[in-house]
Amino acid sequence: MSDLNSIPALSEDELETLGVLLETEAERQESFDFFAVHGLITGLLSGPLEFDIRQVWDSAFDEQLGFSNDEKSRVNDLMLKLSKEIQAWLDSGQDFPVPADLTLADDEDDEPPLESWAIGYMTAVLLQEEHWYAEHEDKVAEGLFPIMYASGLFADEPEMADIDEDIELSDQMCGNIPAAVIQVYLQLHSQ
Repeated sequence: MSDLNSIPALSEDELETLGVLLETEAERQESFDFFAVHGLITGLLSGPLEFDIRQVWDSAFDEQLGFSNDEKSRVNDLMLKLSKEIQAWLDSGQDFPVPADLTLADDEDDEPPLESWAIGYMTAVLLQEEHWYAEHEDKVAEGLFPIMYASGLFADEPEMADIDEDIELSDQMCGNIPAAVIQVYLQLHSQ
């Protein structure tokens, strides 16, 4: 367990800069927004393979980036700093601080931030699927279930549709995500 006060965190200015740069790029083309990038980094760090920032670039962005060279360098530096913050939280063993309200209920037409975060996380899982499920497949799948639900990627599954029909159950499932992230991380890193 680490001291939560010693976790290296992005400053408000750095968070805002990263958020704005990612949002601008997401509006320019179909790339990941801040929440999806955060989820992707969290998923890659949670997984059994060593973290590589290039996987974030390859998965989150189109080849034709709209970033200037300075912006690309700044985004890379901020994502690396964010990855250190996320790693420290994972190592802390505390419920993971997902950077979004733990609900899919959203009055706007936009994708809820939690759904975007969960899509990013599940992208990491799907990239490394055989490694995630190589050992303890049932326990990993059980731990991932709330994140799978929130991502909407498995909405056609009957059990997901049942949860969608019950707002209280949906919020309860989403509320399980912070503990699920740590559970899965510990399961995959227990050797």
